[in-house]
Amino acid sequence: MMENSTSPYVVIDEAEKGVALHVFDELVNKSGYSRATIAELIGMDVRTVSNYKKTGRNFKKTDAEHLIKLEKLFKKGQEIFGDAAEFSRWLNKPSYGLGGRIPEQLLKYISGIDLVNRELIRIEYGDFS
Repeated sequence: MMENSTSPYVVIDEAEKGVALHVFDELVNKSGYSRATIAELIGMDVRTVSNYKKTGRNFKKTDAEHLIKLEKLFKKGQEIFGDAAEFSRWLNKPSYGLGGRIPEQLLKYISGIDLVNRELIRIEYGDFS
């Protein structure tokens, strides 16, 4: 997976190519979430993910985009909060900046990931309004 790039099309370009299963496994390790939870966040059954592994298939466009965005979000969250456990705690508490919603519940939606990411940026820069 590409690291930080200034192009707004990076996620789309990466998703277009498809994402290998190791990205899913890295996200499981980085997030501290179970394989079943990550699969659920991207709208898949964990058995489907296991079948992808057995057959060597890549995640296709929408699932790939979701994985890429989650991977970037968890990386940013851990940078801001210092580690996975602290970020996970924040993800599971209602957030004032998200209208009192629990950030983790928004991660099932690509637009929700974008909202959580914007909130992380506000936290990073000390804008708690």
